[in-house]
Amino acid sequence: MRHNEKDQLEKLLRQMPKIKDDRDPNQIYKEIQPKLASTPRRTKLMPAIAMVAALLIAVIVGPMFFNNMQFDMSLSGSNANGGSEENKDMATMNSADETSDDSGLEMENSRQHTNKEEEVLTKDNFEEEEIAATEIMEADNKSFVVQGYNEDVEYAVTIGASLSEADTIPFGGSTTQLTVMVPKSEVQTYVDALNKVRGSISYENYGLETPFINDNGMVTEELDASGNRIPVVDITKMSKGLSSFEDPLFRQELIDTFSLHYPQVQLSDNGNKVNVEIGNSVYEGPIVFEQNQRRAYYKYNTGTVPLLVAGHEQYKTIGETLEVMTSAPEQYEHSKLEPSIPSNMKVESLTLMGDGSVVKIKLADSSVLEDNDETIFALEAMLMVAKEFGLKGVVFESSKSGKFGSITLNEETNVPFSANPVSNNE
Repeated sequence: MRHNEKDQLEKLLRQMPKIKDDRDPNQIYKEIQPKLASTPRRTKLMPAIAMVAALLIAVIVGPMFFNNMQFDMSLSGSNANGGSEENKDMATMNSADETSDDSGLEMENSRQHTNKEEEVLTKDNFEEEEIAATEIMEADNKSFVVQGYNEDVEYAVTIGASLSEADTIPFGGSTTQLTVMVPKSEVQTYVDALNKVRGSISYENYGLETPFINDNGMVTEELDASGNRIPVVDITKMSKGLSSFEDPLFRQELIDTFSLHYPQVQLSDNGNKVNVEIGNSVYEGPIVFEQNQRRAYYKYNTGTVPLLVAGHEQYKTIGETLEVMTSAPEQYEHSKLEPSIPSNMKVESLTLMGDGSVVKIKLADSSVLEDNDETIFALEAMLMVAKEFGLKGVVFESSKSGKFGSITLNEETNVPFSANPVSNNE
């Protein structure tokens, strides 16, 4: 074979895909050389001989080349599961030649993925900043009560719920009241507003149990014999097997839910409103609400915000009530009610003002008053006590001056409408 013919054959070999073979091109050439030598060396036959040699080599390496093509297709998505382990190994051995193409694809995919991550992070950061800004704005008007609201445009919906981690001696568990503001433009009646939000509050976030009436209780409104609107709670589909512990909590939840809006609440069981039985109690008629219960208020701080919680005892005077609020009530070890008035805040004296509807609470000069949650919570707990005694306003008298939440020292503050404003999760 002439030198130029040998070069042509080697050139063809180099153009074929790389394969793993112990032989080199020279060895392959030596194996086919005897066959070529037995053929007349005519110049015009050399192109045909070169073609035959190329075809012979193609037969040897063809299956390997086909497998490589098949695995390359799987990378592009047309045959994601088509490659065998042998094909994957072959792709690994041939990775040197494919690095530039595959790396380019990987870089593009990585760049797109990074862009998406940056977009998500940017969105999350924006939302976090927006929430933080909201919290900062609300900090100036921090309050644990609803001082007042525009009755023409919104409802202050109150919902009673039992505390998950409060158990007092000898009264058992406790309930409290949550308040949600609902625009009147979204509902027709107060009961509509109550039904709209009572199922969407994350009670567990506040350390509370889901209200009993949310267990298939139906709340409607009707007129009594005197033409007054009263709420009706239909317990037909509710679970009526309340324990001796749950039974009084159910009643107190109803009082917390409706007492600020109605004089009474009516229970109904399948249309029957007389001798309605649930738990260990039989309700012969509606529950009529007691006014001015003269209770103390404690702090319950197991959830996202501290809650004002009314105690079970009734007291004769405001002074006696405020005194008991400087310590936790008698309770079981696992119970988590706390005093609402800290030890560094002292009430020096009480005086009724004007027509007796406003009380002046003189704070001792030694009292530590700071614009923080502890001070605001304590002052608003005292406001709730004044409400319990049927008063309309409070003046916190102090040698200091300043504003704490919505309370300005030495100026009259109206008693709140309700406690524990929260938002629903609609």
